[in-house]
Amino acid sequence: MSLTITYYSDVLCIWGYSAKIKIDEMKKQFGDKIALEYRYTPLFVDMHSMLEKNWAEKGGLQGYNQMMHKLNGMFPYVEIHPEIGLKNLPRSSASCHQFLKAIDLLEQRGEIKSNDATNTLLEQADWQIRLGYFRDAQDVSQTNKLMSIAEDLKIPSNSIETLLTNGEAMAALASCTTNDKQKLIEGSPSFVLNEGRQKLYGNIGYHIIEANIQALLETPEDKPSWY
Repeated sequence: MSLTITYYSDVLCIWGYSAKIKIDEMKKQFGDKIALEYRYTPLFVDMHSMLEKNWAEKGGLQGYNQMMHKLNGMFPYVEIHPEIGLKNLPRSSASCHQFLKAIDLLEQRGEIKSNDATNTLLEQADWQIRLGYFRDAQDVSQTNKLMSIAEDLKIPSNSIETLLTNGEAMAALASCTTNDKQKLIEGSPSFVLNEGRQKLYGNIGYHIIEANIQALLETPEDKPSWY
């Protein structure tokens, strides 16, 4: 039996972008002892208004751009485009999240399957969206960009469009928000373990995440987390 870890993030959040290395290490170290469940939290649902409001007195989009590059110095293992925030700024992460939940549903139903033994199609699409924004400064909120990612991954666009049109993808995304409120998710990224009892939020070091996972894996089912 594997330990379920629910991972909350917003694809336009730089902290979530930089957390990819931790997820990769987690999967490498623990393998099938853990199961990752991806949920999306609505941090940048109205990105333009949010940045205009939050950065009005801090240099506007130029200030946002400078902050992104300053943060990049903390985690040089990811790439940041020189003009991030200054061109092709996405309108909303919500369209990306809805698209990803459609892929998630298709994988859960067995309608599509990854040929990559390490990453699911959801994980691959998720990462391509993040690279598109942070590394390539693309407007990843546009439908044509999202569908091009699906095409590259050989995911049938008509299957995704069906779930977007009939409301199923939106319903799945809405359940993420409901879970946010129930589990009191503060932001992106957040790792939730132990049926919601343990929450690791923000720029958490990998060894802290590792210690929490290891403790749960070593705890007998009929005992508390520490005894």
